[in-house]
Amino acid sequence: MRRLRYLNSVLTVIAVLLTINLYTMWTVTPAGSAMAPTSSYAADSGVVDARVQRKEMIDLLKQINSEISAMHSTLSSGKVRVTVENTTSE
Repeated sequence: MRRLRYLNSVLTVIAVLLTINLYTMWTVTPAGSAMAPTSSYAADSGVVDARVQRKEMIDLLKQINSEISAMHSTLSSGKVRVTVENTTSE
């Protein structure tokens, strides 16, 4: 009997939490917007638009590529000199 009362209590708590979750999903977001994969989301909703994120990543990769190319051309031109001193410790 005691085990059954515990089970019913736990199931009731789970049902209440699921109901609260469903209520907040309906009231916070417009109906169906969380399920539509092609709709764009606002930045304040916490969901990132993957298309925008990919574009930003591509732009950053292009910037990094140009910086590395500039470093490569500087090193290849001979403008940089490296001297090695005695590194052995006595």
